[in-house]
Amino acid sequence: MTLTDKHITYENDCRQMFVAQAIRAVIYGELNYFADEDGKNIKPEPSYKTKYSDIDTLDHSIYLKTDDKTIYVFWDNTFISYGLLSRQLDLTEATNDYEQKWDVSSEQKWLDIIGQKIVDFKIIWEETWTSNLDGSNKVYTTYPQTFEIKTENGKTIILSASEFKRDEENEIYSMMDNLLVTTNNELARQLKLIE
Repeated sequence: MTLTDKHITYENDCRQMFVAQAIRAVIYGELNYFADEDGKNIKPEPSYKTKYSDIDTLDHSIYLKTDDKTIYVFWDNTFISYGLLSRQLDLTEATNDYEQKWDVSSEQKWLDIIGQKIVDFKIIWEETWTSNLDGSNKVYTTYPQTFEIKTENGKTIILSASEFKRDEENEIYSMMDNLLVTTNNELARQLKLIE
């Protein structure tokens, strides 16, 4: 797989956004599917839990609050539907009001992450292709499937544009409009989020 200048610039911009930032809070963003006519949420309960205590499924985004900014990571179609995109923003209650937000900083998987400085950032790029129905005219695309974020205490945050295939939650689909989030490398390898 060959990375173009666009890919390299994208990864360098992400790396610059993440590296040297200390994580102060982790907030999950889930879409407001259940709203009344006024747009008020009528089902304000989180739905990100899976059968694994170390992996969560988010239908939209994650926010990493740092000392001076918030890094917003979500699925996107910058390269192809769907990969990952990150942006810096000022997080307020009104930010992305189509989402329910859950501060998960005190959950067990995040306790060793909060307060840690990010020391490395890497994108796992994947290649896919599209074609005509008869298989002709194949066009290959490389897209950002997974972010690996390493902290100064040796922990890794894995964010992937993936979702579970079935209710058993034993296999995943990549390139999805969903995020799987974990800090457990062994589980990520078992599920083939990383190699």
